[in-house]
Amino acid sequence: MDLKKVLFIFVLICIIVFFIFYYIFCVLGNNKSINQDEVVDNRLKKLEEYEANVDILVISNKTQNTYNMDQIVENNSSKFVINSPENIKDMMVEISNGNLKVSNIKINMEKIYENYTDVLNNNLFLNTFINDYKNNESRQFEEDNEIILETKLNNNKSTYIKFKELHLDKKTGLPKELIMKDNTKKTCISIIYNDVKIK
Repeated sequence: MDLKKVLFIFVLICIIVFFIFYYIFCVLGNNKSINQDEVVDNRLKKLEEYEANVDILVISNKTQNTYNMDQIVENNSSKFVINSPENIKDMMVEISNGNLKVSNIKINMEKIYENYTDVLNNNLFLNTFINDYKNNESRQFEEDNEIILETKLNNNKSTYIKFKELHLDKKTGLPKELIMKDNTKKTCISIIYNDVKIK
């Protein structure tokens, strides 16, 4: 076999290998990212109504405060009941139909704020994150056994919460942690999901 035939066969094999890799990584790769977007959308849709026990860490310049609460989100109503610390235990905050209701059974207190739009977008709830993720500059990536959804709140005037990250368990699709960051990407709020039940 002469050198020209060997060279021709070698070039032909290289071209075939190139097209195989191109098909696997470019053509099929694009389909995978579309499927991944669909997977994320389906997972977020399932999280629109849920019950969860959460630990919330609020970090400021001088202090860190930890709270434990139960969250319930269903039928366009969002509610949380504080379990700790003891001095605000059993306080309940409910957002429904444009109204904010704050109550505490222990001290027989109830206050309703009608059309109170400033707090109706409550950052402590997953449904707020889902809305932010869909309506802002967002991206997703994988790290270890997690899918991380990150969004930048371009229209948020406050510099206190400018970025949000939701960490989902890759196998179950359930939330593990929601992190909120300021305009310097420093964490200011961390919500750990201890127990989540999808409705």
